[in-house]
Amino acid sequence: FADAGGDDGGAGEKVQRDFDEDGGRDAKPDGEPEDFIPEEPIIPEGKEFLVPLKYFSDVKSMRRSSDLPFFFHIPRSGGQTVKDIVGQCLGKTLASEVGVRDGHGNDPTLSVVEVKNNKYVNVDTTSVDGLQRAASLGLAESKLADMVTSSYLKESGMLFDLTHQGRAFLIMRNPVERAVSMFHHRTKGEAADLDPSLTIEDFAQGNGIENNWMTRFLVNAMEGELTKVHLEQAKEVLEKKFLVGYLDDGEETMARVMKYFGWEYSEDETEKMRQEDCVEDLLKEGTNVNVDGYDVPKKGTQAYALIMWQTQFDIKLYDYGKELFDQQTKHWGTKERKKELKKKKQKGGK
Repeated sequence: FADAGGDDGGAGEKVQRDFDEDGGRDAKPDGEPEDFIPEEPIIPEGKEFLVPLKYFSDVKSMRRSSDLPFFFHIPRSGGQTVKDIVGQCLGKTLASEVGVRDGHGNDPTLSVVEVKNNKYVNVDTTSVDGLQRAASLGLAESKLADMVTSSYLKESGMLFDLTHQGRAFLIMRNPVERAVSMFHHRTKGEAADLDPSLTIEDFAQGNGIENNWMTRFLVNAMEGELTKVHLEQAKEVLEKKFLVGYLDDGEETMARVMKYFGWEYSEDETEKMRQEDCVEDLLKEGTNVNVDGYDVPKKGTQAYALIMWQTQFDIKLYDYGKELFDQQTKHWGTKERKKELKKKKQKGGK
């Protein structure tokens, strides 16, 4: 696994899988009775922070065929690698930003375009305006996308409704490492937008660093001081709504993602080997990696202390995610990981 961001260059070629704005809205979820009507989720008083996420399925609920996989993309945390695995290796159709190239963002209806042999819906789910367009055209109902990816969690809620819900997962990375990666990406990478002479200390003092990005985006607290209340809310969102994955545990994470969404390798042995090799290579090499090596500041340095301060809530959230990752092993973990966890618990006397 490696980094996030990035794009998939190339011209778009339309594939004939059109879905017009009015089509498919009355269709019932596959495999469910025609009169099946899910219950509207009830948000208890004091849990208003869950309202924007009410049409995201609970992680413990049974997967329905109408659920749409949703990848909450945390920047510089292996995001592009995940998208490449799902698109290139597994052959799934993605809703990201790639499908709007060559003017397809102005198309009046939804369709699938092909870019470098990968398939994308002609929407941009990485911007708020793009999400609004995707929602108005009925992206979730269309069933054209096999996975939606966005860093805008709250705004992505508009894509879904009671009978077409989002089912979410994310990949977490150590917040200090993520901040250092972002510093090098923004000062020395191809998409650099900061002065290359900026020191990491200046960056961490507020000149470009993101303050507790995960916590803020999970609970939509984009401005002002964060409190322990925000952290507890973020933990609840993570526990209720997300399959949790980790950048430094990529093989296990992708196995869980595939199991969670019912994705399988091809039955054709030759194609299956290609897919498995593709996944293995991408997990090993990554996509959109910082090409120049760099060191993470050591404990005790000013840079480390400043980054720790800027990411203090995200660090707690990251540690809590590890607990959830272990808990989710029971349902979604590989056999090997279940055995490891069982031995670990026995040794700990738990």
